[in-house]
Amino acid sequence: MRRGFFRQFLRLFLGTALYAQCGFANSIPSEVPESITIGLTPGGRPADLKTQSIELAKQMQAELGVSVNILISKDYESLIEAMKNHKIDFALFSALTYVYAEERVHAKVLLKKVYFDPFYYSALIARKDSKVKNLSQLKGKRVVFVDSHSTSGFLYPQVMLLKKGIDQKIFGKVLFSGNHSRSIEMLENNEADVAAVFSDNAKGTNGAWTKFSNKPNIKYNVIWMSEPIPSDPFAVRQDFYDKYPKFTHTLMMSLIDIFQKNKESKAFSEILGNQDLMPATSRQYDPVREMVKALNPQIK
Repeated sequence: MRRGFFRQFLRLFLGTALYAQCGFANSIPSEVPESITIGLTPGGRPADLKTQSIELAKQMQAELGVSVNILISKDYESLIEAMKNHKIDFALFSALTYVYAEERVHAKVLLKKVYFDPFYYSALIARKDSKVKNLSQLKGKRVVFVDSHSTSGFLYPQVMLLKKGIDQKIFGKVLFSGNHSRSIEMLENNEADVAAVFSDNAKGTNGAWTKFSNKPNIKYNVIWMSEPIPSDPFAVRQDFYDKYPKFTHTLMMSLIDIFQKNKESKAFSEILGNQDLMPATSRQYDPVREMVKALNPQIK
């Protein structure tokens, strides 16, 4: 398992200049923190994520008047550890990672991002020009997953395979890509035969294969689609919320406002989705908790 390392830690110290220019230094009340750090999962295209993170931090600093830092984790486990060790105050988790973060570090869900619907899906896909048309043809095939803690890119497919009695020992090879875009690249380059990735809708008309394709001439078959999965949540560390409740709600509203202002340009689609950013509750992630009970995955 990969553990404890971060791909990028983007610290933006523009806040100091903002304080000096706008007089924030003498006006910030005690219930407002001097700075905040938001953690992100590696997700789709790392380069786009980095670029969007820098711009989002700038806009949030201008809105909130505090220094905003962005941490891009190496993997899902690292994000939980960062919150546990108070290296981040907020995080955009995957659905499963949030469930674990709630249990282990008392993360409190605030919002959820929406790409097309309030739910998304896990799908197993194969190239149309391959011999894989259904689940019965997985024997001997190279199957690529995203990460062993990825909700759509690993865990939901694991539950399906378990329920259907499909032993992964029949696969020719089990691979891990690290992110959804790389999984699609591996299919395009014939490095894998089948990929477990996200789908934006139950029809399979939009998903990782349409978003990250570099070879649009290649078409795909969806050979399996999951039940709906709650969209990725934006959460806060509970002790941070207890100390700064008003600031946390101001940040929520500012984040929604920034999203709406940039919605048409999709400036932050890699981070915040492209359809909506809406309030969320812990109960909405009960389907994921049921999945955990079925599979009992362990983050190590």
